[in-house]
Amino acid sequence: MKKLLLFLTIIFAQNKILLDQVSAIVDNKIVLLSDVVLATNALAVQQNINPSINQNAYKELLNESLESMIEQLVIIKMAEQDSIEVLEKDIDRALDKQIENLINQAGNKENAERMLGKKISDFKRNYRDDIKGKLLSEKYTQQLTSNISVNRKDVENFYDTYKDSLPILPTLYDTRHLLIEFSVSDDSNLKALNKIQSIRQEILEKDNFEEMAKQFSADPGSKENGGMLGTATRGTFVKEFEQAAFTLDLNILSEPIKTEFGYHLLYVLDRSGEKVTLKHILIRPEISDEDKKNTYLKAVEIANQIKNKNDFIKLVSEFSDDDQSKNNGGFLGKIDVTQYGIKELAESIEKIEINKASNPIQTEFGFHILWVDSKSEGGVITKENNWTQLEEFALNKKKSEWYSNWINDIKNNFYIKRNPLNYPQ
Repeated sequence: MKKLLLFLTIIFAQNKILLDQVSAIVDNKIVLLSDVVLATNALAVQQNINPSINQNAYKELLNESLESMIEQLVIIKMAEQDSIEVLEKDIDRALDKQIENLINQAGNKENAERMLGKKISDFKRNYRDDIKGKLLSEKYTQQLTSNISVNRKDVENFYDTYKDSLPILPTLYDTRHLLIEFSVSDDSNLKALNKIQSIRQEILEKDNFEEMAKQFSADPGSKENGGMLGTATRGTFVKEFEQAAFTLDLNILSEPIKTEFGYHLLYVLDRSGEKVTLKHILIRPEISDEDKKNTYLKAVEIANQIKNKNDFIKLVSEFSDDDQSKNNGGFLGKIDVTQYGIKELAESIEKIEINKASNPIQTEFGFHILWVDSKSEGGVITKENNWTQLEEFALNKKKSEWYSNWINDIKNNFYIKRNPLNYPQ
């Protein structure tokens, strides 16, 4: 582990000009080597690849990351033409889950930061566009492949070809949830607003923005740098924040700006085209014990109305605050509790009675009501016991083959130039 930490730290200690080389061009977009290395380091952490021992595997990851980023830019272009969009909330959740997985794989936050070559807060900011691109790509390709299907012969041929290399299946739970996010009271919002107005007044009187950011800001990624967010492109921030960032006069302290995260003070230092350089202070409304209690009571009231699966799905569509799953009956997928990222839910899923609503379960997001449709025991894959899984494997392979052919054809419609990856040796 120490060698892996050292190697990845050395990579980012190399000349910054090296990391800022252009690795590829896709029409009018560029892929920087620094971004390729960042994505590769994240994969190296996830796959436990030690570059000092297995440099060839690391080089393969670099090339795979570059090609993936090229394909991502192509698909984003196609998705934009078809007006495909993803929600900022979904981007935040996917990014948080990615970071959580990296920290779990590395053992702790400090190890993850050394492996990545930067602070988690910086990684989160720099990797946001990549996560957004991944979600756009997934959404677009799901639409493209939605009509692909397999028949019985396809599945049998798949099994006969791959039966000796199929994985041992984990126990899976078909799981749904209904999320009630913490509801912040008017009193908590008012306290946060009063606090940020007081901070604003002191900054106007004493010109001490950085000092106040370090003391009060609730954004851990920027507070230690005096609230500095650096330079970001349009599309990086949530709607209200971005609108202010691209319309405020330069070097003027903003009025409090409310977003889903709380109240912000913005100070725009520079703006050019689609880029803006700014700093901010964030004050979050505190979720009081009373707020948690009220949210819990609301979740209990909803849970008490659930008598069967149809009730659950109906109430999800009416009340769930998870926009990603509410239109799909709250379905989270087939959950392997040994790998699931939200610890409180993973610990509860295997204890829940099948086809019965759980009591509300608290996480950092709010209170969840869980429903498990069915449980699939793990083990060696056979046609007799695992036909559904084999159908999924065969379908995914068919979709993957279709996608490979499609992306190779569609890339011919774009100007693409790849430069040699001059990564540190």
